[in-house]
Amino acid sequence: MIKDDMDGFLLFRVILQKKGRDMDPSRTSQVKHLYEVENMTIRQIAKELRMCTKTISRIITGKVKPKKPGTTLLGPYLKLIDEWYRRHPSLKATQVYERLKNYGYTGKYSQVSAYTKTLRKKSRTAYHELEFLPGECAQVDWMEAKLSFGTVYGFVFVLAWSRYLFVRFYPRSSMEFFLAGHIEAYKEINGAARENWYDNLKSVVTKRLPERVFNAQFVDFARHMGFTIHACNPGKGNEKGRVERAIRDIRGFIEVDEYTDIRDLNMKTGQWRKQWNGRIHRTTHMIPAAALIEEALIPLPAIPYQPYRVTEASIGKTAFVEFDTNRYSVPTDCACRTASVIAYPRHVDIAVDGRKIARHERSFGRYQKMEHPPHRQKLLERTPHGKYERIYHLMRRMGKEIDLFLAEAESKGEDARVCAYGLFRFIRYSSKDMVLSAVREANTPGIHKLGYIERLLGLHGPSVYPQNASLLTISYEKRELADYDLA
Repeated sequence: MIKDDMDGFLLFRVILQKKGRDMDPSRTSQVKHLYEVENMTIRQIAKELRMCTKTISRIITGKVKPKKPGTTLLGPYLKLIDEWYRRHPSLKATQVYERLKNYGYTGKYSQVSAYTKTLRKKSRTAYHELEFLPGECAQVDWMEAKLSFGTVYGFVFVLAWSRYLFVRFYPRSSMEFFLAGHIEAYKEINGAARENWYDNLKSVVTKRLPERVFNAQFVDFARHMGFTIHACNPGKGNEKGRVERAIRDIRGFIEVDEYTDIRDLNMKTGQWRKQWNGRIHRTTHMIPAAALIEEALIPLPAIPYQPYRVTEASIGKTAFVEFDTNRYSVPTDCACRTASVIAYPRHVDIAVDGRKIARHERSFGRYQKMEHPPHRQKLLERTPHGKYERIYHLMRRMGKEIDLFLAEAESKGEDARVCAYGLFRFIRYSSKDMVLSAVREANTPGIHKLGYIERLLGLHGPSVYPQNASLLTISYEKRELADYDLA
């Protein structure tokens, strides 16, 4: 009977360790007693002790013979693990596994994780409730969401007193979007809190030990806006409880709907956020949108701040700069040089020796090529063979509107390569954006003629001069100011 109880005890311990629950030795004795003495069924015992019927069946039958801890590869290290957790209760299973490998352990990580699960208990800690004055503090954080169209990053901003919430999703979480999120939030609330609280964001804190070092660009932004930076302690989620709770509510909203793209996501989130800010808050019992009026925010500076990020890059032999896996063209005479890429939320500027040489609309795809045809002008002059064919392919890659214009012009009997060359010449005398706008305007009524584009751009021929050139040399009699003196 003693041997049966011991086998049942070991079996029950293994089952409970697999489920991650604390082992109670008296449970096994209760199961044996109710089954053998009280003659209760397995279902009755399960209902009485609130246990799984399968667990009770295995304890009674003893069919499963678990390995004793001493027979496993982890057995010789159990006392060592217990001593580690006695000294450091917050150790992770991965840390224990790495330590054991230094002691010669050759077993699997799963064994270490299963054994230490009951030792890795989260300590229950009480915290003081944080209280803030109106306009004193704002809490800021990023959230990541993986949706059907890709991964997006939400900038979440909460005023600590009124609980007013601002959130906007961006395709990246880099510095330029971090700054853009602040700027858009400040414009909406028409001011800024005196102090902003952050966690371990690289955009805010670049180094914590031995001394805390803040991101230089973000410090410049904070000075411009007039707020101070407060970096929360690592792993202390209670310090940013307001924004963490808001993130939980945002996740609960976006997970129950479908979105076509990031614009659709921001539109639907904006509608939900108006409702969130318009109802009574569960803690403050105030309406955040109404309480925002009472926030004593500091005024915004008169000079706006441009959100950007600067990185260094090399220009290749084919006069392309790679940034975020995408390639952007530069003039061919700048090949094989070092450039500075100034990334804005919507466009990318490329500079060499402090002089801007190119600007492109920013692409958030992967391995895309953005090429501006005039950047290849000097190269085309050196290689005239196939010039029209190359310009034709360059212009087609500029956008869908150019491709549609050339295709329609060719269907109406025009030479598409001549049309492409004409558009290429227009870009030289006008800007790329103006040419694209003119092409879109020509596509709307279906007028696919170079002359029409030329008139829209105001490039329709030379200035008009009179036949009699002497009319341009008209003289007049000079009069003194005294002639106009009425006195």
